[in-house]
Amino acid sequence: MSYPLLPRQRGESEEWRQSPYADMHVRAAQQSEMRFRSLAQTSDPIAADIAVQNADLVQQWIELATSYNQLATRLYDAKDQLDATRSDYEDVHQKLTRHGLTPTIGLLLRHKKDQLDQWQIENSQTALASEALGKARQKQLELDLIRLDGSDPEQQAAQVLGDVGYDANRYGDPLRLQVEELLRQRAAWIRSLQVGYQDQQQKISELDSIATASQSLATDYRMLIDRHVMWIRSDEPIGLRDARNLKGGMAALFDSNRSADFGPTFERKISANPVGAIGLLVGIVLILVLRWIAKSWLVAIGSRRRMRKASPNKRKLYAGVLTVLVAAGIPAVLFWIGRWLGTGVVSEATLHAASAFCAGSLVAWLIEVPRQWLRADGYLDQHVDIELPRRPRAMKYLTIIGMGLVIAAYTITLMSQIDHGMWRGSVARVGFILAMLLVGWTMHLALRPVGGFLEPLIEKYCGSVIHRGRFLMYFAGIGLPLFLIGLSALGYSVTTHEIIQRIIFTAATLMSASILWAGVKYVSAELWHLLTGTRGSTQEPGDSEELETGRVAGALGEHFLELKHHLAFLCQCALALGVIVCFGWLWIDVFPNVRMGNPVLWTVEDTVQQASINATGQTVMQSVVETTPVTAMNLLLAAGTLFVAFQLAKLLPALFDALVLQRVSFDEGMEHFTLVLGRFLLFSVGCFIACKWIGVRWHTIQWLAVGLMIGLGFGLQDMVRNLFGGFIVLFEKPARLGDLITVGNFTGRVAAQRLRTTVLSDDDGREVIIPNKNFVSDDVVNWMGAGRLCVIPMEVAVTRDERPADLCRTLQELMIEQPDVLLTPAPQATLVCVGQRSQRIEVRAWIEQGQNAERYRDQLLKLVRRHLLERNLLAQNQPSQPEMRDVLTKQDDSEDFFDDDFGRPRISDAIRKRKRRA
Repeated sequence: MSYPLLPRQRGESEEWRQSPYADMHVRAAQQSEMRFRSLAQTSDPIAADIAVQNADLVQQWIELATSYNQLATRLYDAKDQLDATRSDYEDVHQKLTRHGLTPTIGLLLRHKKDQLDQWQIENSQTALASEALGKARQKQLELDLIRLDGSDPEQQAAQVLGDVGYDANRYGDPLRLQVEELLRQRAAWIRSLQVGYQDQQQKISELDSIATASQSLATDYRMLIDRHVMWIRSDEPIGLRDARNLKGGMAALFDSNRSADFGPTFERKISANPVGAIGLLVGIVLILVLRWIAKSWLVAIGSRRRMRKASPNKRKLYAGVLTVLVAAGIPAVLFWIGRWLGTGVVSEATLHAASAFCAGSLVAWLIEVPRQWLRADGYLDQHVDIELPRRPRAMKYLTIIGMGLVIAAYTITLMSQIDHGMWRGSVARVGFILAMLLVGWTMHLALRPVGGFLEPLIEKYCGSVIHRGRFLMYFAGIGLPLFLIGLSALGYSVTTHEIIQRIIFTAATLMSASILWAGVKYVSAELWHLLTGTRGSTQEPGDSEELETGRVAGALGEHFLELKHHLAFLCQCALALGVIVCFGWLWIDVFPNVRMGNPVLWTVEDTVQQASINATGQTVMQSVVETTPVTAMNLLLAAGTLFVAFQLAKLLPALFDALVLQRVSFDEGMEHFTLVLGRFLLFSVGCFIACKWIGVRWHTIQWLAVGLMIGLGFGLQDMVRNLFGGFIVLFEKPARLGDLITVGNFTGRVAAQRLRTTVLSDDDGREVIIPNKNFVSDDVVNWMGAGRLCVIPMEVAVTRDERPADLCRTLQELMIEQPDVLLTPAPQATLVCVGQRSQRIEVRAWIEQGQNAERYRDQLLKLVRRHLLERNLLAQNQPSQPEMRDVLTKQDDSEDFFDDDFGRPRISDAIRKRKRRA
């Protein structure tokens, strides 16, 4: 018996004759299989069964070797193709850089684009790595499950013979020796199969990596071609020969032989990825069902029970979203079908059909948006206060014309690609001219200055300037199809195709955005009211149109209105910038000279991670260096990012006042710390995004940052100590505003607390700025508990007609005017909480101990209420006053809300216990 030749070692060269899967080794394996089968016919049944199983293992190894050789051949061809395409890409890129776009280079790029399509077809046959790896692992697992694997031939031979009642203990028995030899040969073949499957998985992994690299290179190459061939003539100008070619083109369209590979490719796609095919079918059904549901909801918005009580703006929001969803249903189905046909296993016929389906989806989207907008009981019929007398007729016209244009887009795109674009100048061009004439006639009916279908809409919503210029709009509407017809007639068919794609996408996006714009304004207004709490508790249906309910009057309303205008300005700037960037990204390839205004300033190398499949079928990450260009546009975007961060940081105090201080009470030190921290975070995020735009990476500035940190650590160590001391003062609060403390050799009352310093004032009116590090390094004595001062707390409820900051300042000035109130610590007025119609303010004043604090508090409270009543700022319901001792111990009284707006008055447990004792 001959043993199989084991696979090569890892260090050996990859020469064909040294490969264990070469033809000579396959022929030797075939001879071994024949000997095993011959032995099975002449041996004992026990040995015959083992010989047949060995023959099956040899046959499996032969199939493995054949598959390995095919993989090696495909891998070799794929590597050559990848290297050749990469070299060709670099050569074309150098020619474009050196000589620019010449007619010769333009024709070369056209030819390369057809080659890329063919390369995609060839590479799609190698994109089956997951399935092949799964089969290889399954076969390898079956080898591990073989019971008699020959690992211990003596013991396994005795077991086999003993199972059939044969005495295997006789020394030198020929049957036992034969069985042991067969088991040893089986062990050798199993080892060969295991190593073979490992080699096969390695080859599949290499092939998958090459396929991934090929797809990435093909994408880059296609982008380079599409960027430079926009204005290269693809056909000859229209002439009589095109009319003579119409008959041949129509025959080619209906020739079944040209699409003979569509059916087999379709079957291979389903068998290669059945999950994707089932997902496509389920997705189409799901989209159609969702479209039907959205359509029924759209029609029934005015009659549904929940929508009857909703405001007109809210119903308009729902109608706009449903209209866009219904309009996107059919185009999404067509696009999904085209995307599925153009990926995975493809052929020339499936690629052509995929492009045709995508073109049909774009035209369907352009038709569906205005059609759903005009439908009966739709957005225009129920939610726009305008009467279009010929709306039903326009709806039927769009339905019929739309179906014809979708079919025309599919046919024209298909005819421009079959036979390598042979019929692009005849059948496809004539069909395109007829379709554009139909579009021009539609624009004439819709935009004509007198009697046009859209004239009432333009007059009401577009303003007087645009209405006076409707003649220009009319000429632009009918001139665009005529311009595209002229381009196609001159031979720029591919250019016309690219331009019309961008026109359709831009027009459909703008129409969808105009439908959703009213809903966007409503949502933004609702979010503003939700954040600021300026919406009232009651709402009349008629008042919702202008969103006047719950508006805050007075200075507070003016403050909110000013803040709202600032935020609206920033949002409008961001929206305008986003529209300009998207519009430029979409149309920049149509105007190649525009790129000259965006030169590359420098390049940045980034290390990115790419996923690949190894020999065991696991996804591993590999590091790849990519070069990223930094252009002038990146600098503008970085500057815009810093501008937005600066404006947000500038508006942060107002935002903090409107969104936070209306609900939560902060002392002066914590408010200062929060604002400083917020501005620091905003500037940090803005600088980080700006650095990403201009290519500044951490690994390039890390040593500079380390050096700066060391220098700042030595030069500004006192400032850092003060900052950490400020954190301790603000969070641990060893001393509060008004406390009499001694820090070092100075004694005074706390007048202000900042992040780096604390201000103390003495009895002579002097103010001393104490660094916060002294609160950590020096001894601090708080004399507040020694009984020298007495705090007078009061709480009043005021209306929401004034800003809390103005009210607090007024009450502080009133307290300062009183003769017995100490100027240091200064009186404090703090917003406690905000209700729907009133807000509560706590006033604290300090007096010398020895006076009757309760009686003095009653006098001050009457004074404050009379002062507020004279200015019509006093609320009807007033809160209960906190106990003196309870306030001095800083007991939490945050739940003492006043009547009517905040529920029943509640007091702390300590006060309740003292009242019970009394």
